[in-house]
Amino acid sequence: MKIRSVLVVLLAALAAAPFARAAEPARKPNIIFILIDDMGWADGGCFGSRFYQTPRLDAFAARSMRFTQAYAACAVCSPTRAAIMSGKYPARLHITDWIAGEGAPKTSKFKIPDWQMHLPLEEKTIAEALKELGYATGHIGKWHLGGPQFYPEHQGFDLNIAGGDIGHPASYFWPFGEAKNSHRVPGLAEAGGKTNEYLTDRLTDEALKFIAANKDRPFYLNLDHYAVHGPLMGKRELIEQASERPAANGQGNAVYSAMLKSVDEGVGRILDKLDELRLAENTIVIFNSDNGGAVHFGKPPATSNEPLRMGKGFAYEGGLRVPLLVRVPGVTKPGSVCDVPVISMDYFPTLLELAGADAAASRTALDGVSIAPLLRGENARPHNELFWHYPHYWNGGKVSPYSVAHVGDWKLIRFYETGREELYDLKNDLSEKNDLAAGNPEKKKELDARLDAWLKEVGAQMPVPR
Repeated sequence: MKIRSVLVVLLAALAAAPFARAAEPARKPNIIFILIDDMGWADGGCFGSRFYQTPRLDAFAARSMRFTQAYAACAVCSPTRAAIMSGKYPARLHITDWIAGEGAPKTSKFKIPDWQMHLPLEEKTIAEALKELGYATGHIGKWHLGGPQFYPEHQGFDLNIAGGDIGHPASYFWPFGEAKNSHRVPGLAEAGGKTNEYLTDRLTDEALKFIAANKDRPFYLNLDHYAVHGPLMGKRELIEQASERPAANGQGNAVYSAMLKSVDEGVGRILDKLDELRLAENTIVIFNSDNGGAVHFGKPPATSNEPLRMGKGFAYEGGLRVPLLVRVPGVTKPGSVCDVPVISMDYFPTLLELAGADAAASRTALDGVSIAPLLRGENARPHNELFWHYPHYWNGGKVSPYSVAHVGDWKLIRFYETGREELYDLKNDLSEKNDLAAGNPEKKKELDARLDAWLKEVGAQMPVPR
């Protein structure tokens, strides 16, 4: 009787086990957001380059959804970073230039407005929202959203490594700048290093430590590489390899290629770590850039965004379109391509939805729209219209104040310095070669009205006449 009783108990326990497991709440997905600085829309094999070799990104793209109309919230860095963190248009935040900007040339028609040079602590960040859901949060790399009182550790991140107020490093090799250099990467040299240690590799190392330390709980890692922003500095062996390849489609800078290859290798190491720790199937990975590729310096130019026009800083597509890969295991179809426009503010509500938050959790993200339906392959369009506002001067005045309205397939650019407006049909003229403003007065009037209404709605600061 005793043996029979034991068997009955064991059988009952086994029968109940599946129900017990089913009742356990599913662990929230981990999130890794990789943001590259100044990486262009065509910078990588999976993005169409015939010069850059990015095998790990190409393999990741084959497991992800690739977006062809992903837009940065601004053509320069700090505003886009603020938009990602807050889910708000830079114009609404009044963070409309890289911090602290260049100011206006003495010969300009306008003065720049009194704009915001930090992300206010009152703004609820995606990190703060995810912490409320039980996430461990870490920021590694470039921050560039204000001084020490506005650093990541004050904006919802449990960990901040190398995030400060600098926009680029003094050097990509350890100790990443001399001690008195204002662009020395904060904190890394003091934490130790070794001769010839490369910054992109070091930040990847720190990311791997964070992943391993938080493998048993949901985590959000914000990995913002300083690469591929200038100064152009790469590892010698990678420069030599790139020097042996012929240029293609305007891309031929071997040093820039080496910098991108280090980014590629770093992404591969992170994906390998997720596999090693058996976290890959419960980790969302996003790969993105803060603005278009830099075409204004380097010999040959750092990169080319062909067939897009121009690059970083400019109102044209080369300054605004960016690479975007998203992998949500069990949601995104491997190797899929999405041609629907999305923008930086959309990540805030998207990630909260994927993390299982209720709709109210992203109510502060006033301008972002969840792209989760797109990730699921649904026929959706989060935005029928997008806007940009840059009331500043950049690159020695080569870029002057402008605003942009993108409605449907049409794009209007308003240049304040000259009073000129340009109109493009992006569906049939991706390279923005044919200005249709003169021949389409009604369409121009329509977009003008939408742009004026939006500028008023967000309280945009305007350039000030001298």
